[in-house]
This record gives sequence, structure tokens and C-alpha cells, in this order.
Amino acid sequence: MKNLTIYILAGGKSSRMGEDKGLMLINGKSMIKYLLETVKLISNNIIIISNNLEYEQFGYKVFPDVYKDKGPVGGIYTALQNSKTESNLILSCDTPFVSTELLKIIIENGNRVDVCIPSHAGQNHPLLGLYKTKVKTEFKKSLLSNHLKLINIIETLDFKVIDLTNKIKKKAFYNLNSVKDIRDLI
Repeated sequence: MKNLTIYILAGGKSSRMGEDKGLMLINGKSMIKYLLETVKLISNNIIIISNNLEYEQFGYKVFPDVYKDKGPVGGIYTALQNSKTESNLILSCDTPFVSTELLKIIIENGNRVDVCIPSHAGQNHPLLGLYKTKVKTEFKKSLLSNHLKLINIIETLDFKVIDLTNKIKKKAFYNLNSVKDIRDLI
């Protein structure tokens, strides 16, 4: 995977969580640590997008958002703007149980399109996707016009949605946004 960078978005405000989601502990381990252990089996070319320099403790580069307070669209643009590879695997720090199997399927299906995202049980997961660097122009246009709905941007591009409902376990798609979400797991 020489032409791939993995970006973990950890820049959210975590308003429902009350503290930085990626640093929250599940069974004594931070959410981002779970994710890092999985993604480094795919590639060690990993960068964290966050305005919180505490993420430097994990030994990877941390880039702050180019455009502050623009949500996932701003985080993805920051990743694409800094990317030195054609393909970029974008993940959210609040999906700690992503599997290497899931990531490999996304990468394999993303070769011929600008964006490839999975769906599971009828729900799209645009923050578990492969994004080509060349789409950064579209993301910048959306940011400058304050159009921040990620799926709307994706739908203007050459994209592919792969249904993994019967191939990947639901746990790989868990998105933990509140303390209750974490308590329900334990």
C-alpha cells in the first residue's frame, strides 16, 4: 500500500461525549488506540487530523484543521490538502472496532472511483472511506460556500457505495458518540 495514507479524524467537538472522544477509554484503552492498532496492519503511513496536540503521544504526525469548526468536511479537506499519496483512507476516531477486513474491502473497491464508502443495514458510512486526493478542490469549494453535508459532496463525485451488510459484522461500524454508547458496550 505504497500509494495510501491513512487519516484519522479526531477534531470533533465531542459535545455529546463531554470530552475528547478519541482519548476516551474503553476497557482501559483509548478509542484511537484501538483504531491505530487496526490500521497499522494496513499501513504505517498514518496521520491524525486534530487541533488537540495530545494526540502526538501516539507517535504519529498530527495536523490541525486548515478551516476550523467545519466538521468532517473540514477534516477530510485537511487530509487531502496535506496528502502526498493518490489514495487516502479516512476514518473517524469514534469507530474503534473497524476491522482490517472492512478496510481492505474499501481499498480494493476504491481503485476506479474518486470516493468509495461502505454501507451496512441501509446506512452509509462516509467516515470510513477511501478518498482520492484529486477531490480536494470540490471539498474546498464546499467549505468556502459553507456546504458542509458530507454525503451531498460525495454525491457530486465519481463514487461507489459497497453494501457490506452480510459480509462484515455490525460491530465494525459502531460509531460511539456518547458515554451511554460506551457503557452499552461494556
